[in-house]
Amino acid sequence: EIIGAKLVYKSGGVNCGAFGAVDSYWGCGGGQIFTELIKQDAAGNAVFYPTSSTDTVTTVNTWDCANGCTVKSWLSDTYNANSNEIILMDASTPYVVDESDIFSLQYSEGCCGYTTHDNAGQ
Repeated sequence: EIIGAKLVYKSGGVNCGAFGAVDSYWGCGGGQIFTELIKQDAAGNAVFYPTSSTDTVTTVNTWDCANGCTVKSWLSDTYNANSNEIILMDASTPYVVDESDIFSLQYSEGCCGYTTHDNAGQ
């Protein structure tokens, strides 16, 4: 069972073309974070961190992209788009994990499949 994830910035940046088009570690500027952890289970069901009950998360916005991908942006009272690390904990929403599970860290542009040319990093 997992109840969260720790994200650590390594290099590069993302740029959505808004808020002055300045690269950030996790988001788009203006305080919003556009990065989420997706767990794909054996049945193909996507699970996202953050959830609406994740510690320090104050707002979660969800929308569907034209390609069918569902993405989130979120605000935190502790982290921002340039935090060196982000800890997403939600003890009220544990997930059972298995060795066969696949996880990915997604930025909304990558999941939606557009304007990724100005993003780089690892």
